[in-house]
Amino acid sequence: MNYSSTRSRIVSRIFSMVLLIAGAVIVLVPLLWTLATSLKTPAEVFTDSFFPAAWMWSNYANAVTAIPFFTFLKNTLIILIPVMIGTVFSAALCAYGFARFNFRGKRMLFLVLLATMMLPSQVTMIPMFIMFKEIGWVDTFLPLIVPAFFGGGAFNIFLIRQFMRGIPRDLDESAFVDGANQFQIFTRIMLPLSMPPLIAVSIFTFMGVWNDFQGPLIYLNSSDKYTLALGLSMFKGLYNVEWNMLMAATMLIMIPPLLVFFVAQKYFIEGISISSAIKG
Repeated sequence: MNYSSTRSRIVSRIFSMVLLIAGAVIVLVPLLWTLATSLKTPAEVFTDSFFPAAWMWSNYANAVTAIPFFTFLKNTLIILIPVMIGTVFSAALCAYGFARFNFRGKRMLFLVLLATMMLPSQVTMIPMFIMFKEIGWVDTFLPLIVPAFFGGGAFNIFLIRQFMRGIPRDLDESAFVDGANQFQIFTRIMLPLSMPPLIAVSIFTFMGVWNDFQGPLIYLNSSDKYTLALGLSMFKGLYNVEWNMLMAATMLIMIPPLLVFFVAQKYFIEGISISSAIKG
């Protein structure tokens, strides 16, 4: 009986490992193809060879100089930094209100908030563009930055709110006894204790803004205001695409998100796990 149980566990582990390895291969093949293509000559891109005959590391230097790469990087950071600050702070503030305050219509308002997650972005795209056009914000960074300071997104609010609900209320009461007000409790107690979901929201926001193509495409008309994601389109000509340099620039753009994810992986997983969201 014990031998059969041990054997079944071993078979189950082997099967799980095979599935995980197969999934990793499926995920890594496009990344390896991008890396291999970035090191090829233009003539090798459409050949049957997966790996280049000669490793053209000069493609990376050419990709950086072929477009105003560092200008696009600066523009991306100009948008990214305030959006991350605005999203994390405003989402945490809204989540604190839903987690700690009782007011009339709270449940209904929270349901409406969750319902907005089912609303496609295409529904609000045109009205928002018209609104920003009327106030003269088109071809500026403001339409891409300012909305982050008004709520931070329904999913982010939900994620942080679920975590804050698990924090004991005794901490609030102790702080009240010591003379702290609600804002002090929020900034000095709730925010430090809610670091896992805040880091998870930060990573989500970083990935979203860093890879955002649609937003800059809609609101930015001047090429000197392009972001990195939008700047990649410059490698696409009217009749041809410089695939090797496009893939080289893509690999360079992929490095920061990968570094951010691996550095903050522990907090990211903890922040989105159910156990951390309801612990108390």
